[in-house]
Amino acid sequence: MKQARIIKYGHADEAFKIQEATSPAPKANEVQIEVEGFGLNYADVMARNGLYKEAPKIPFVPGYEVVGRVIKTGVEAPESLKGKRVVAFTRFGGYATEAVADFRALGIISDEIAGGEACALATQYCTAYYMTHYFQQMRKGEIALVHACAGGVGTALTQLCQLRGVKVIGLCSSDEKMEYLKASNVDYPINYTQTDYKKWIIKNLGKRPVDHVFNAVAGDSFKIDLKLLGYGGKLFCFGAAARSGKKNNLINDVSFLLKTGFVSPLFMMMKAQALIGVNMLRIADHKVEVIGTCLNELVQLYNNKEIAPKVGGAFPIARLAAAHTALESRKSIGKIYVYW
Repeated sequence: MKQARIIKYGHADEAFKIQEATSPAPKANEVQIEVEGFGLNYADVMARNGLYKEAPKIPFVPGYEVVGRVIKTGVEAPESLKGKRVVAFTRFGGYATEAVADFRALGIISDEIAGGEACALATQYCTAYYMTHYFQQMRKGEIALVHACAGGVGTALTQLCQLRGVKVIGLCSSDEKMEYLKASNVDYPINYTQTDYKKWIIKNLGKRPVDHVFNAVAGDSFKIDLKLLGYGGKLFCFGAAARSGKKNNLINDVSFLLKTGFVSPLFMMMKAQALIGVNMLRIADHKVEVIGTCLNELVQLYNNKEIAPKVGGAFPIARLAAAHTALESRKSIGKIYVYW
């Protein structure tokens, strides 16, 4: 089989090497998948730059999700899965023509769903679904603030909030993305590079109007969001994009932590607020059934045409570096997909 390994940290043009490797054998609770393609996530960019603490040491094969067909099952995995087309989570190792995945964290999909759309249902839509549907019960008429609203998780959050009747304040960074948010029926699209979103929200929606914050950026935005969060509100932190683009050293780490700030649970208690950290890799490691539940319910929503993943780009494996560059630029819209 073939796999794309990260052999050195840094620019995408130099970081990857495609090479031959031995096919992985599934463990008892795993299936072996012949991979059509895989999705990119911002954690891949962080890992490539040496900024993702969860990643193995180089050289390693990144990748959290694949789409393909089951060719072999472990002794505890249902044999009925063999031959099924699936979207599945991988604990790294997804950038390969063959991969293994826990059978409890995969979804059976039809041949009609495009590979990029299927991969979007995995890490990005599952992350969003966990926050909007699994972890809590959102209520009609509430307001959600979504950072990076034009991205893969942002698109998923928008659609899932809309299913609950929740109004969305969507933040983006360009005129093109503003048009995308408007086309997606985002209630309050804001280009934060041109508009101070804190001032705009307070002026137009009042003091502390936000019931749910979905923040994948951290840094300075975290402190701003706390001032917008209403009484009884929840702030989900599921990324640290503001840390990207800087060298991996102690000074930058400490600077980033100071910018993000520290919160006392006593102050959160006084406002009846909640701060929730979301790391789907940890959920997958320790509560794999949760991942499986989220993914299979999302597949059903897709089949019912209640959600519509957006694929921002589908790249052949020869253009893996270009795919990474597109995601890292933060100019991409929706899911980035790479196929063999």
